[in-house]
Amino acid sequence: MVSHLVCGLLLASVAFQSTSPGEVVFRCPCCIAERQAACPKLMETCSEIVREPGCGCCPVCARKQDESCGVYTPSCSSGLRCYPKPDSELPLEQLVQGLGRCGHKVDVEPTGSQDHR
Repeated sequence: MVSHLVCGLLLASVAFQSTSPGEVVFRCPCCIAERQAACPKLMETCSEIVREPGCGCCPVCARKQDESCGVYTPSCSSGLRCYPKPDSELPLEQLVQGLGRCGHKVDVEPTGSQDHR
């Protein structure tokens, strides 16, 4: 009976920890030496090395201009960003499926209409 009470209090304390709305709840595990030692060696020469997507620790070659990219692929090289095709009806779906292309970053201004009086 006491063990059930202790377990209940422990669960309640974990469940009701105060978190601010902007606080990140999920964090990737640290890239400790053991995890990095398990990484395969790069077989090619890369112009830029990035970590594998998600919570990966292993080094991979960054994608270059016009190479395919997406949410689950290595990042584009510095100064590039992954873009869906301009005429895509479902741009997010393209990025999830790895059908985007690395292109030069473009700063887009907001397109909302503003009432200037």
